[in-house]
Amino acid sequence: MININIIKTNLTVMCELKVILKGKIIMEDVVRITVQDGSVKLQGMLGEAKTVHGKIIDVNLTKQEAIIDD
Repeated sequence: MININIIKTNLTVMCELKVILKGKIIMEDVVRITVQDGSVKLQGMLGEAKTVHGKIIDVNLTKQEAIIDD
């Protein structure tokens, strides 16, 4: 017999992403991605920012990565 107990909590889980462009990691610990006019703006957990030309082709939360293609 298997017992499973589920307890409701107020646990917040952060999900930071690494962003990959042309097979290379261009930024890690990304917490926000904004797309505007053919560019992708990346914002890191500590406030750092980077803007790259391209479009998002895949976001995989299980792998914690986002892939951008130009």
